[in-house]
Amino acid sequence: MDNIVIVGDGAIGLLYSHFLSANNHISLISRKAKVINQYYYQDSDKSKIINVNVLSNKNLEQLKPIDTVIFAVKAYQVNEALAQLLPYLSPSCQLVLSHNGMSDLQAILTKLKSQHALYFLTTRLAGYKADSNTVVHTGDGESILGSCNDIATQGLPDIVKQLSAIPDIRHSKHIALIRWQKLLINIAINPLSAYYNVKNGELTAPRFSTEVFNLLSESCFIANKSGININLADTLATAYQVMTDTAFNYSSMQQDITHNRPTEIDAMCGYICQQGAKVGVKTPYNQYFLDMIRHKKSAN
Repeated sequence: MDNIVIVGDGAIGLLYSHFLSANNHISLISRKAKVINQYYYQDSDKSKIINVNVLSNKNLEQLKPIDTVIFAVKAYQVNEALAQLLPYLSPSCQLVLSHNGMSDLQAILTKLKSQHALYFLTTRLAGYKADSNTVVHTGDGESILGSCNDIATQGLPDIVKQLSAIPDIRHSKHIALIRWQKLLINIAINPLSAYYNVKNGELTAPRFSTEVFNLLSESCFIANKSGININLADTLATAYQVMTDTAFNYSSMQQDITHNRPTEIDAMCGYICQQGAKVGVKTPYNQYFLDMIRHKKSAN
């Protein structure tokens, strides 16, 4: 069995922990002040204990040199989480980022050693936290792993095999394109579901169609201007399919707003605004939702 560290005990971190614990030793790192020692996975009304060793990010001294680590945290939490773990990474550590939106990979690469392999994992696994220590698995979906530096490219087939317990995982040589595709799906769903406080499936209603179209039209144009070949019609079709497939789920951003947590809006609409500024194109629709979500408070 391999030793894998997973950072983040949100829904995706717990789903990864559940699946990977079947044939690996998992250490799960939590940011909570009071560590929860037992987590549960629930599927079709059956609950199972997730077999992990839980550590606080304030007490990492017992960690052995880390060979593989998955950062299943929010985009804005990646840099802090990486800084905490840098002293514990083995010389040939494999690092996997898995979050919504876009982060600055180049800034992360500058902090790593030459033999550190950096990967990005996108996933359509669906789940939510029923309570602080239980994740409910609501749907499967494709997970795609790609390399972010040359050393990672060499090890891509091996790490996909190591992570093969994650349902429907595969690797791709086109992770930049896939990250953009996932970003646009995030932009079609997260800001609107959070702002209007609705489930994903409700966004298929005609009253939201103009806003979905405007956000994605603007975002696709910025992607094309940035050298990414993305088609608007295909993106719209995919976004609406994901809304349908996750119809009864609340988005992660809606949950963040509900629980008065910071959101990933800067890594979604904010990223489009940043890229638009770089290519000299205004992005009023993304700017609007960037501003609205930044100032939105929970109605609870």
